Amino acid sequence: MTVRRPHSLARAGRDCRRSALAAAIICGLSAIGAPIASAATGATGTTGASGATGGTGTAALAANPVLSSNWAGYAITGNSGVRNFKHVAASWTEPTAICTPGSSTYSAFWVGLGGLSHSSDKLEQTGTEADCDAHGVAHYSAWYELVPAGPVSLKLAIAPGDSVEASVSVHGAYVTMHLKDETTGGSISKRLHFAHPDLSSAEWIAEAPSNCAQTCRALPLTDFGTVEFTGASVKTGNGRTGAISSPDWSAQAIALNDGSGATGGGRFFGPSEIDTAAPTTLDATGSAFAVDWAQRALAGGPGGRFFPGASA
Repeated sequence: MTVRRPHSLARAGRDCRRSALAAAIICGLSAIGAPIASAATGATGTTGASGATGGTGTAALAANPVLSSNWAGYAITGNSGVRNFKHVAASWTEPTAICTPGSSTYSAFWVGLGGLSHSSDKLEQTGTEADCDAHGVAHYSAWYELVPAGPVSLKLAIAPGDSVEASVSVHGAYVTMHLKDETTGGSISKRLHFAHPDLSSAEWIAEAPSNCAQTCRALPLTDFGTVEFTGASVKTGNGRTGAISSPDWSAQAIALNDGSGATGGGRFFGPSEIDTAAPTTLDATGSAFAVDWAQRALAGGPGGRFFPGASA
């Protein structure tokens, strides 16, 4: 996964990794310049056909999201009595990347813990990616990342239309990343030592990766149509479980908007051609929503970790 995550609370970034689609170095939230992990890229798809952006039926876009230069989705933080988050999970259908020859684009979909606070320098996350190379060919892959270290590609074949199940769990100083392709039955788990993980937030995100060669700039976002997250859940250190909308914590919708002209604040400042994405409202269960790719400017003022002056 190549991107950064951006919240008004988060540090904005993952560490860097070298993209197989371009020689560019792509960073995540923290962009602390951790070692680059090389690994095989995921399955290569066929050239994307142009077509209409996917929709989410009758679901309306979430009201009053904070704005980010590279994240879209939902994040939660604890209310009084919630000590920390120890487990986050969700499923999604890997979207089909719509690619155009001559343009390289990138997108990542993930669940994670931590990284939302401005003061945070840790993030534990895993997910998939849907990228387009300059020849108009789509590439799909799986990864995990323990910021400030860089992302690591996983040997799990991912194809568009596959149902993906992802989770991140923390037990003491160990983080377990789990990804399963429910369509093929393939799965992979990694249990990794990670001292002092950030457990202050949980996230379900579609992200635009960032190029961090010198300064970090969000890369053009792949037209992924719509990605639908389902079964979104968390578990806390004191045994509480629930969906995104549980009254035990505070949920915040996040919209990706590169068109605010923000100066300062977020770690990434995207070029004007980057497209935007926005989450829909949560469903009745509070555990499902979609993120729509949209080539349009989103309404709203500066905010989020992405833009100065907002709080989530």
